[in-house]
Formats: sequence, structure tokens, C-alpha cells
Amino acid sequence: MHKKTVNVRELVNKYQTNCERISAIADACEKGQRERNEAETTEYEALVRENQLLQMKMQAAAAEQMRENPNTVADVNAIIRENMSNGKQTQIMLVRDLVMVADAVPGGIVPVKVQDILDPLVEGLILNKVGLPMPTGLAGDYVWPTYETVEATIAGEGVALTDTKVKLSKLTASPQRIGIAIPVTRQSMMQTEGILEMIVKKLMPLSVSMLLNKILFSTTKVTAATTLVGPFVGLAATATAFSATPTFKEFNTLKAKVLATGVDGDNLCWVMTKAQKAIAESTPKDAGSGIMVCENDHIAGLPVFTTNYIGENNIGLGDWRYQPMGLFGDMSFVIDPYSQARKDAVDFVLNVNYGTTTLRKEAFALAKVTPGKE
Repeated sequence: MHKKTVNVRELVNKYQTNCERISAIADACEKGQRERNEAETTEYEALVRENQLLQMKMQAAAAEQMRENPNTVADVNAIIRENMSNGKQTQIMLVRDLVMVADAVPGGIVPVKVQDILDPLVEGLILNKVGLPMPTGLAGDYVWPTYETVEATIAGEGVALTDTKVKLSKLTASPQRIGIAIPVTRQSMMQTEGILEMIVKKLMPLSVSMLLNKILFSTTKVTAATTLVGPFVGLAATATAFSATPTFKEFNTLKAKVLATGVDGDNLCWVMTKAQKAIAESTPKDAGSGIMVCENDHIAGLPVFTTNYIGENNIGLGDWRYQPMGLFGDMSFVIDPYSQARKDAVDFVLNVNYGTTTLRKEAFALAKVTPGKE
């Protein structure tokens, strides 16, 4: 039986058209400062369902292409170079499981494993080390639910139990676009083998991971950020004052303050600069004990992670389960051979949408080391 050929280009075009319509609905609601009306909600839900079906079809077609043609990387390089020579843009679609590159032949694709991009991205994230959940491929109105602690009750034999109410609060993610442009000279594109792999698997993920780390751990908003804000930004003005050389008691008191809010503490950890950690590693816990405040990468029983993005003299404490971050929709980037033509360069432009929310503000605390304070 003859296998029906799937025109992936048509699937991609339809998917993008749906995304543009969803964006238009969102823009209209934002402009009018209102929720979606009934007609918009019905249309929105239909578009989301259709896009999910289109994604499955694209993934199936790409998987089939990978089985039939294992030399995908070489094909991608050839297509990009050919398009560049002809002055054409090359668009790379990253769906949930696969990456697809628009072929020079209409309707064709060359797939690449999306993990080639996501794996180095996650490896570069301090977020991953501290235990922050980071789902990918999110769609629609993604909601992170939280709930209050519920206690069981003791009742005598034959005594009816009273209802225990669980109060749920819905925190909706508001993703924001992150854009990165990396120019590459035409000579490098034409002469350097493996340059595509280097950009896709190293430079692009590194750029994204650095920005996400900065967003989550900085005590100030990153330029142009609206909804992409970490938990320490709101704590900067009321940070707990630590001495110039923080003591074990100061660290433990801050830990106790967070635990007193009801956070179970199973995933609490410290975040500070390497320099601040070095100070803690050379500060005695008790006079004459020979034990330092920071021992075996732990302070007061909690692990210590380091990043310069938290800023000098800042010490953060938090349970990162309560600061989820997610990748919404698909990654995509365009290889543009003419915007940088005067510089004889080709632009690799990446656009992604991330969202993050602080589910429990009390799960985080910030301390500020005060130079000169004893």
C-alpha cells in the first residue's frame, strides 16, 4: 500500500497561523484590560487543540524522516549553506520532541533531536541544581496550583468526621519572550565544519541559561523584564542584615525564620557568590572547634550553591520547588543571511517564551552582608 506523503511545511504554516491568532486574541484582551469573552475562549480552546494535533503530526513525520535519513546534521549544514548562498532565510522549528529545519525543497524537512539543545541548556542552569522544576512544551493557560497544609483529625468510634476544606489557589504563568541574536561571518559559515552544531548545541543554550540564571537569582529586575522576575527582587529592600563575616548563628537564625512559616525544608538551599562561600569556609563555627561555618558545601545542614548573579554581599535562602519555571510553546530560530549583509555576516536569531512564578513568597529569604558590621 502506498504511504501517504505528509507535507510538513503545510503543517508548520498552519501551526504558525494558529499561534498568530492566539497572540492576536491575547493582545486584544491586554489592550482592553479584560478577560477573554465567550467567543474568544471557544476559538482559543479550538486553536490550542488543533495545535496539539498538528504537533503530533509534525513529530510523527520528523521521526519517520530520522529513521530514513540518519545523516541529518550534514543535511542541515548543506541546506543552510545553500539558502545562505541564495539569500534565503532558514527557519528552524523546535517542537516538543524534535527540531525541524525547513528544507530548500518545498514541503520537506530535516529533523534534529531537540535534546541536543535542551540537554546543554539544563546542564548550564543553576535552577536545575537547586531543584527548580522546569517543564517544557507548555501550552494554553498553564496554571501552577498551590494548597494549604491539611491535618488529619482523631475521632472516636462511630463519630462522624467533619469536612476538611482544602483551599486551592491558582497561579497562572505569564510567559515572556526571550530573544538572542548571534552573528556569524559568511566565511565561517562556508568554511567551518560543525559551526551549526556549535551554535545550536553550545552558544544558543549557553546564552539562554545565563539569562535564566540571572532572572531567577538577581536581586533586581533584568532589563525589560515584566513577568520574568525571581523571588529575591521583592526581598531586596527588607533583606536581613548579616555581619561582615556572617556567623553560624546568623545563618541558622535565617533558616529558622523560613522554617517557622511552615515550609518543610526538605529542599531548602543557600545561594551565594563563590567569594561569599569562601568566607564561610574560612570562618570558625565556634571558637577553638576547628569546624568552619561552611563544611562539605553545607551551612546549617543545607547545601550551598554559587552564582555571581545573586550579587556581591547577598545571600539567598529558598525552597526552589516554589519557583517553577517553564518553556512555553516551541523554540524557533531563524538563520538570516541579509540583515547583517553589510558586515558580511549571517544572523542566528532565537526566540523562546519562558514563564516563572513564586508560589510561596515565605519559602524564600534574603540576607545582606554589611561590610564593617561586627
